[in-house]
Amino acid sequence: MGFVIPIAEFANYLLYSIVVGHVALQFVPEANKPKIIMAKPVLLLSTLGIIFFSLGPIVQTVSYFQSGVGLPLAIKSVLYDFQVGRAWIFIGFMSTFLYMAILLNGSKYLKAILVLLMILAVGYSSHVASLSFWAGILSHSTHFLIVTLWVGILIHVAWFAKEELNWSKFLRWFTPFAIICLIIIILSGIYLMTFVVEPKDYFKTWVLPYGQMLLLKHISIIPVLVFALINGVLSKKALMVPAFNPKLWVKAESIILLFVFYFTAAMGTLSPPHDVEFTVKSEGASKWVEWLLGKNIPSTLQMQFLPSFQSGLLIVLSILFLVMIMFSFKQRRPILGVSFGVIFILVLYMGLVLSLFI
Repeated sequence: MGFVIPIAEFANYLLYSIVVGHVALQFVPEANKPKIIMAKPVLLLSTLGIIFFSLGPIVQTVSYFQSGVGLPLAIKSVLYDFQVGRAWIFIGFMSTFLYMAILLNGSKYLKAILVLLMILAVGYSSHVASLSFWAGILSHSTHFLIVTLWVGILIHVAWFAKEELNWSKFLRWFTPFAIICLIIIILSGIYLMTFVVEPKDYFKTWVLPYGQMLLLKHISIIPVLVFALINGVLSKKALMVPAFNPKLWVKAESIILLFVFYFTAAMGTLSPPHDVEFTVKSEGASKWVEWLLGKNIPSTLQMQFLPSFQSGLLIVLSILFLVMIMFSFKQRRPILGVSFGVIFILVLYMGLVLSLFI
């Protein structure tokens, strides 16, 4: 169960991105985007998949309560008394209407309204909304909408564009759009994080499973920024070279973004550390972190972020791998760029975790 739920959440984010990207691109004139052909069955299955994969939090909550009250009562209680259950029912209806709108080639405005309602339901079911209702709904929905907009458009352009025609015109509007998206994502992400993690305790959360995923999510955003620089700035100049294929670099960026999606999905299945010290004492630290540091972690009161020569060397090495992404662009080898991006995430992660001193 612990492995299946994050996969379901990851698939849910991916399907939302496909649907949101499809709807958003319908508002872009044909002259300002590459020709994109996505089979209607893919879109229809995506809307149905959202209903199915949105069950992840429901299953997780039901499994938590069923031992105490029994399976039938647990299912009924979660669906009707919990925000996550009511949200899933609402999403199910909206997804069904969206399915029919896509099947019948309905208005793009109707599709946009249905998608926005589904995203508001995601915000309603979020952990942050349970702590601060309106602030939680608006901030989580905004964060989720902007992420799926950015990623969704990238997925459609990278994997379903049939030609590079109008690519310069596409980059002309998408580059500033992506910058605005990135700013909103960072600001809303920081705001959301303050609900579950005290800024002063940020590095202490790294000893917990939730903090591990949060750290990996933040690290994985860095190579995304490098690829965004490549696709938003350098690709414009490289388009003058006949052999240059811009789609491959957008595909590379979308692949790295999938890592961000997975870490975010895994976070959603873990207990948020509102009080790090209490969580460590009640649930224990991450076994993986204890193995890396070679010691048990009974408390975080004396914990410090203190890089050693070994961890500092890993951090410097990770920066070199980040620079190598730019080198891979010069060599026109996007697969190398993705490899360097993944290695950067792993090496910087090791360097930061090994900098914890207890």
